[in-house]
Amino acid sequence: MDAAALASTAPLDLSDPATAPDFTALSFYKIFGFPNIGALIVRKNSAHVLESRRYFGGGTVEMIISINDTWHAKKDSSIHDRLEDGTLPFHSIFALDHAMNVHERLYGPNPMKFISMHTAQLGRQLYEGLKALKHGNGTPLVRIYKDDNAIYGDPTVQGSTVAFNVQTADATLVGFEDVEEAADDRNIYVRSGSLCNPGGVATYLDWSPAEMRAAYAAGHRCTNPTQIMLGKATGVVRVSLGAMSTASDIVILLNFLEEMYLDRSAVSGPTALPIADHTRTTMYSSRTGSTSQSVPSSPGLRSPSLKIPHALHIPAPTSAPPTPGASMPGAENDAASAVDSGIGDDTRPKAPPFVPSDYVKLRRPWEDEMRRQYAVGNLDAKVREQDSTTSSVRNQTPSVKARKFGRSVVNLLRTKSHFADGNGGRPPMPASPIPPETPDMPHPGERRRYGDGASGHGP
Repeated sequence: MDAAALASTAPLDLSDPATAPDFTALSFYKIFGFPNIGALIVRKNSAHVLESRRYFGGGTVEMIISINDTWHAKKDSSIHDRLEDGTLPFHSIFALDHAMNVHERLYGPNPMKFISMHTAQLGRQLYEGLKALKHGNGTPLVRIYKDDNAIYGDPTVQGSTVAFNVQTADATLVGFEDVEEAADDRNIYVRSGSLCNPGGVATYLDWSPAEMRAAYAAGHRCTNPTQIMLGKATGVVRVSLGAMSTASDIVILLNFLEEMYLDRSAVSGPTALPIADHTRTTMYSSRTGSTSQSVPSSPGLRSPSLKIPHALHIPAPTSAPPTPGASMPGAENDAASAVDSGIGDDTRPKAPPFVPSDYVKLRRPWEDEMRRQYAVGNLDAKVREQDSTTSSVRNQTPSVKARKFGRSVVNLLRTKSHFADGNGGRPPMPASPIPPETPDMPHPGERRRYGDGASGHGP
């Protein structure tokens, strides 16, 4: 079990052997901030699994034979002796003792229980504050993603993190990276992206396997994401609360979102569906520098010129749109209930069922064009690489100036004064196999003595 996030704000109880995992990993730096080490808690009955590794490091063996035979004896006193390869980070281990003492002085004799209740209340305050933020037309400012059974304020079912996406008054998504960058400018630090949680992203952002493959083919990567694609976000903004978070931190974050993105002048009424027909693109990216025309865009969201068909094409409504300014009965309640579901606006028409085969037919011409462009680009790169390699081979012959400079350096090192001025009594360097270049250079087959005075060179 990866308990790194859980152990930072909640007690870790492994007292029941029936439910305790065999291996539990946690990070002390996520609990204390320092030192930068972690721990692996191993069930003793499961420790034999770690014996099967086919290598070992210094400090884990009692004896080793490496001359004329290969044999070694592992340490058998304890499991950690057999796993401690090399020198341990003993400075960090010393600091860990002090970190635990300070932690107890700050948060009481049962610090993790106190931190769990503290962060649970902050999480509830943040969740309720985000739900209360609405544009002038009643559209929620954020779409919050949470499990149906999770209750903010109850640390047994919900941790101290809140995941959401910001949207404009017409339900157009704001890029999660743009929100993070804007928060950074205010010294507010949040995380954005897929959060190393592909299952959560696919579930709460409603991504099908075919759509995720299409997003990858279009260039979306975890390390270089396209923020919005096919009318959907590819990631979220996540706020993580810890032991040192305070209520004022929540107020600062809510004020930032309100000042930066809330539109109180928006006219009340149903919002337009931000999904284009299958002949137009619905891909956004803050990195590429272009904007799609099929979906209303928010500041900083730009899209490339590639055309990606949308899988969930919804025909335009045949009835006339309602008059701006007119509110529909129950619109406020629908918008409020849509915050938790992550949909944003329940007044939208229901999407037709997704048929993967139909979607493959729509996107196949686009994928063929992408493969053609990729093949041409690779060919050009190979030609450029071959040209650069050929030119480097042609330039491998040393120039005349380089040869002259090399001879002058060799002759300088051969002089007697060089060795007499501080060489420590070292013997002179052997003569260079390259003769010095002189106007009367002999034929290669002719022998000549150097250093006899007639040649003009010293001994």
